[in-house]
Amino acid sequence: MDLQIRAHGTKVSEGLQEFIDRRMAKLDRIAEHVVEAHLELRTEVLRAGREITTAQLTLRTGRHVLRAEERDADAAKAIDAAIDKLVKQVRKFSDKRSNRKRRSQRFSSDGMVAGLQGMQAATDTVETDDEDAISPIVRTKRFQMKPMVVEEAIDQMELIGHEFFLFQNSDEDQLNVLYRRRDGTFGLLAPARG
Repeated sequence: MDLQIRAHGTKVSEGLQEFIDRRMAKLDRIAEHVVEAHLELRTEVLRAGREITTAQLTLRTGRHVLRAEERDADAAKAIDAAIDKLVKQVRKFSDKRSNRKRRSQRFSSDGMVAGLQGMQAATDTVETDDEDAISPIVRTKRFQMKPMVVEEAIDQMELIGHEFFLFQNSDEDQLNVLYRRRDGTFGLLAPARG
């Protein structure tokens, strides 16, 4: 896996690079068909004067986006925690996929086919940072939207680890927002018709 590293306020030493390579080897063994891998390290100075590093790791396969973000005063600990989080996501997704495949095979004779067939990546993200901006908005993400059904949006939201997800609902041909409720269930925001 070819990992691209982007650092803001953090120096990636040889020792840190070796640590990243060693930890990513574990992820490389379990994540299938990784097309792109990005690690963004951002170090900020907090009001108390101490520094904190945010490690955001994004993997893009042919059809899925996996993302994990962790923060720690030590860059290596933040990276380690982000990789561990991504490993859990990959395993959870693989288990869910194999369970759906088994269920699909069990019910296929009745014509009820479930699964992740046809799931497409929901985001081709472009991020822009404007640290000198006066506005409270500090990051803008622009992305391509590919139509998907609600079940695919739930899977994609869980993969990237967000609490909400904007998607093009293919059933209704409109933009919807999927969100996780406090009780762990999901809610859907959709515009009123006509």
